[in-house]
Amino acid sequence: MTEHPDPFAALDGYFAAATIAHEYLAGLHRQLGALGADNAHTRALLGQSAEVVTKRMPALTRELRELREEWETQSLLDPPRAARTVKRAETRFIEAEPDLSVLRARQDEIVAEMSELLERARNS
Repeated sequence: MTEHPDPFAALDGYFAAATIAHEYLAGLHRQLGALGADNAHTRALLGQSAEVVTKRMPALTRELRELREEWETQSLLDPPRAARTVKRAETRFIEAEPDLSVLRARQDEIVAEMSELLERARNS
């Protein structure tokens, strides 16, 4: 299997980080629930994280993911065209990256808030 070019590898990294963050948040939320400290606010925070992973990032990166599919076929059948597809993907990733960073930063904020809520619940 051919190694993915930089824009596709970077995209994979964003999705992996977002998924791991969301799974971590789900664990924090379960712990809050076990302490009886989950509520509408914590569920909303968890929902915001889920939306990043399942809706916002996929919508933002739809074209990049389509370019990856094209590249995967082209890399086997038409390498010069595959190289052009990578160039298009690089441009599209540069355009999408600030928004991807904002989404990931929001998840990090949610982790910090949920961690603080859990710490307070443990200490009360």
